[in-house]
Amino acid sequence: MVGQSVEPPLEFARVEELGDRMIGRINAAREAGPIWWSEKEHSWIVSGYAEVAEGFSGSIPLSNDRSKLMEGMIPDPVERDRIMPNTMKYFRHFLINLEGPQHIRMRRLMTKAFSRKVAEDYRPFAAKVIAETLDAVKGRGEVEFMEEIGREITGRNLLRIMGLEDEEFYMPKLKYWSYIANAGLGGHASLETIAAMDLAFGEMVEVFQGEIDRRRANPGTDFLSQLILAEDNGDRFSDDELLGNMHLILIAGHDTTLNTMGLSVNALAKHPEARDYMRAHPEDTLHSAMELMRYIAMSTEMTRLVAEDFEWQGHQLKQGQIVHLMIAGANRDPSVFAEPEKLDLTRPQDANMTFAPGAHHCIGHLLAKMQLTEFFPAFLERYDSWEVLEDEIPFGGGLAFRGPQSLHLSLKPR
Repeated sequence: MVGQSVEPPLEFARVEELGDRMIGRINAAREAGPIWWSEKEHSWIVSGYAEVAEGFSGSIPLSNDRSKLMEGMIPDPVERDRIMPNTMKYFRHFLINLEGPQHIRMRRLMTKAFSRKVAEDYRPFAAKVIAETLDAVKGRGEVEFMEEIGREITGRNLLRIMGLEDEEFYMPKLKYWSYIANAGLGGHASLETIAAMDLAFGEMVEVFQGEIDRRRANPGTDFLSQLILAEDNGDRFSDDELLGNMHLILIAGHDTTLNTMGLSVNALAKHPEARDYMRAHPEDTLHSAMELMRYIAMSTEMTRLVAEDFEWQGHQLKQGQIVHLMIAGANRDPSVFAEPEKLDLTRPQDANMTFAPGAHHCIGHLLAKMQLTEFFPAFLERYDSWEVLEDEIPFGGGLAFRGPQSLHLSLKPR
């Protein structure tokens, strides 16, 4: 292995404590070298743009099967089955954990439910939810953005898209389910966190199985019915596959958009010129949102496993080793992005890696973009400026998708 004389202190286990300081550490990792072995993290850190792109390309033997990572968290199979039976049963069915023909099969079955038409059909409802949520806090000088605005919007929209109509039942659960799943799957969780995550997975299974059974008997036009009805030459989803991906969609589809909204609002609080630009160029809202996503680094990394021994730029990677593809590092690589620490809404976005390149490009990106392009104009129309009241924003425990646990704002209406 080719090592570094001084290892940059990433400290993935301290993601909650470090918060936005993690970005500086990821930058330092890239500057130490685009690929290097971390003894502290016991994994390969890949932060250069070209190298991260190659890692996602499928051209080198990196595996997407992260179920093996879960096995590594609790090596004893008896203890693992006792502490995390639900996680081990359903995590292996997550679309993001599949490779080759299995991934192609599942992605083909899921594509119709994630189509541009589906996203655009839900746009009027999303706009209505956003307007109702912002109207509900109208006249207030202070608000806690993450729960009172962000989760209300992303949670209600995702529940509607998935056909889960009982908002009174689901909304209180979304925060905990998302938090504990991201913390438990982050790779550095305690046994207590893993056990709590598994209990949450079990609760979700019980709830979702009832929803699946109802739609099998009487399918509708909602997203979940589309998944149940999805068919390709006689091939359909099993219940375990549906349950696994219901977990994934509810957690990733809701939390990532919520975190993007929160971190973007935090960034825009400090950049009045960006707020003015977005108001003056509503036709460029999607472009602006992409630059915000690059800048805030909500999408931080994706983990891979070395499938077989190989050499990569002079480094000897061994089968079974962990590789962190640092999307946040690639999105700040100065060889690709001029002045990468600057929020520049006019910057070309063709190279933006937020939704991941290649075969594993985020399947829900159209739904996320639809919500963001409705949210930003509505929020900027109502508020001239806002101040973040926390001295330091408290972050959650997820490494792959970072986000605030709270964001208290002082609001100045337009």
